[in-house]
Amino acid sequence: MRQWASLFRISLSASVSFFMRQHDWIGSLRLDSLHPGDCSMIPRHVMKLFRSSSSASAILSIVILAVSPLHAADPISLRAGPLTMLFEPDHAFLRYVKIGPHEVLRGINAPIRNELWGTVKPVVTNLQHEAHEDHFTLIFDALCQERDIDFRWRGKIQGNAKGEIEFTFDGEARSTFKRNRIGFCVLHPASAGGKPWVIENVRGEKSKGAFPKFISPHQPAHEIREIGHELAPGLWAHVRMEGDTFEMEDQRNWTDASFKTYCTPLEIPYPVLLEQGSNVSQKISIRVEGDLAKYSGWEGTAQEGITLTLTDKRTPLPRIGLKVSSEIDSLSDKEAERLRKLRLDHLRVDLIPAGAEFEAKFRAAHKQANSLGVTLHLGLRLGENPKADLKRVRDLASEIRPQVSTWFIIGADEVRFQLAKSALSDVSPGALFGAPRDGISFVELNRERPYKEIEVVAYHMTPQIHASDNASIVETLPIQGDTVRSARQFIGDKPLVISPITFHTLLPGLDPQPGELPWNVDVRQTSPFAAAWTVGSLKFLAEAGVQAVTYYETVGWRGIMDVANPPDRPDKFPSKRGAVYPIYEVLARIAEFRGGEVVEMTSSDTLSVVGLALSKGTIREALIANLTDRPQLARLLGSESVALAPHQIQRVTLP
Repeated sequence: MRQWASLFRISLSASVSFFMRQHDWIGSLRLDSLHPGDCSMIPRHVMKLFRSSSSASAILSIVILAVSPLHAADPISLRAGPLTMLFEPDHAFLRYVKIGPHEVLRGINAPIRNELWGTVKPVVTNLQHEAHEDHFTLIFDALCQERDIDFRWRGKIQGNAKGEIEFTFDGEARSTFKRNRIGFCVLHPASAGGKPWVIENVRGEKSKGAFPKFISPHQPAHEIREIGHELAPGLWAHVRMEGDTFEMEDQRNWTDASFKTYCTPLEIPYPVLLEQGSNVSQKISIRVEGDLAKYSGWEGTAQEGITLTLTDKRTPLPRIGLKVSSEIDSLSDKEAERLRKLRLDHLRVDLIPAGAEFEAKFRAAHKQANSLGVTLHLGLRLGENPKADLKRVRDLASEIRPQVSTWFIIGADEVRFQLAKSALSDVSPGALFGAPRDGISFVELNRERPYKEIEVVAYHMTPQIHASDNASIVETLPIQGDTVRSARQFIGDKPLVISPITFHTLLPGLDPQPGELPWNVDVRQTSPFAAAWTVGSLKFLAEAGVQAVTYYETVGWRGIMDVANPPDRPDKFPSKRGAVYPIYEVLARIAEFRGGEVVEMTSSDTLSVVGLALSKGTIREALIANLTDRPQLARLLGSESVALAPHQIQRVTLP
């Protein structure tokens, strides 16, 4: 099994410290004397990156090294005339269909969705690939097995020299199971927003329109057979879908970077029992119209590395908080000391006043907030007797006097919201009151707009509603900012809090099989990838102008450090007792800029490298994050290039 090393560099000087949590080894040595023999765990190509960067010794001093297995198979590059694209064998996913600089589709995949909307991961076998200079054929089998689900399908993708692509899906159920959806999803890129379209419906009727610019709360189009849309003046792409009735949703509601056209309309009841032996066949066809000759052999403008550029736009650094741990009830002295170094703004806790654990959880959260010197963002889920619930909350709050800066009356209508505000205002003077929808993403807020009495607006965010691979998770980052800009269209200038932001969905899922992780825990929580993703998340949310964010949890396998004595867990969770995760190091660095500003920094490739530029007083620096599992080269402000190992974050001082 191949190994990769991902390094996180966060300060300035010539010395390097290695903290290898996975192996309980700590060492220190000079950067200029570092060579592969000093640490056999570091691949030679990463060592080469160190030496190839002339500024390396000036921009790093602390390196946190985590070694992890790299499972992803290399994507296959394909060309059909002027069209280029990638096929990912690990996910049976055709991605990034382009003509020259114009993105035709973000991708095409064919997920098998179980009765809880979980996606059954395909295992691709029998891959056959015949590629030529301007055409190709790719054939594979995909086996989707999970619990009672056993479904196999054969995929065939063909592209010709005219720039035409055909993707077929022929599958058979090898067991009887319940499904919500089986078949193709066509993903038009978020960059299509505002672009004109012509849609042909299943009856052959055509109509003109456009992709929504701001995020549409409901399906923009139904009963679709073909979509044609403008890529550039005089250049149109047409996508035809056969084998089912298709409709479109604006996936930016869930921070996906696409408009998804999926099979089987949602108005048809689900789940559906699919009998063993049932067959499913579908076909997607793509063609492009216009002056195609100008894109023949197009390779773009050659440049070395990815360009990062500062603009004049500045926004306040959002106030940062964490959720209380779902694994422990109290913080150890060491955990509290670590958390105080983050200079947090708040802790969030959600309570059920009618629940048996209400008082204990309220007292525990109050104690933790006091020990950290932060306020509480307190979410309440009122039950059938809201007046009794609020009396219980008020009585306990009057006794312990918690410092609550924000009350979230989760899912409350206007009547319950006013009841809560009347009952709790005088026990927490100055606190803001909000009523976030009881959901997991921006879509709930977008579909049920807040009433005017709400003082603070909030919604939850997670990158894994529809896909869990690294590339899809990275694609959500710019869209996080788009949700903020869309929200501003109907909330005006009210304070906006994104809370909580979790790496994995909090949607209820199936109980784990023996040895598997729970549905709400992600093995990547402890990884450098999660740290790089967090840099990107804060960057795009801050640049869009949010007032506060709540990330992850304090301690545990959904937190930013592990507990000293964790409960029994599956071996798949890669952590050492009491270890801090790379996410912690990111937040520790950002803590030094509390009360400061974020300066907008653009990237020529936001799916590969992004920069979070921070400013406070006379101090300015950027955290440059490699979002990929491959080395990258970043060029900042036209200066010397910065070499980045996979998922590495570098701290760079700005002029």
